[in-house]
Amino acid sequence: MATLSDMGNFWAASSGGQYERWLGGCLKTAYDVLNESGATTNHADRLVWANSILGGDESATQAKVRAMMKYAIASNATIQSAPLSATDNDIVFVVASQLDILAG
Repeated sequence: MATLSDMGNFWAASSGGQYERWLGGCLKTAYDVLNESGATTNHADRLVWANSILGGDESATQAKVRAMMKYAIASNATIQSAPLSATDNDIVFVVASQLDILAG
């Protein structure tokens, strides 16, 4: 399990490619949302989130990506166990699973 310091450093540091990896996960998930059925639960809020990621200004995109990172390190045991060693699949899974919470 990561220490609290590890968790804070994970979120605070954009260095080491962490922000870029989470941005990539958010971009992929946003594209997936654009292609999901309109009948998907919470689709309207998910679509607003996706459009902000894909078409919003840089500060709006950064805020949403950083929110994903903060929520992941606070709540996800896989990310907490090795925050800097998360695989791309871990990141995409976490972003997709957090989306309904953070898109509302």
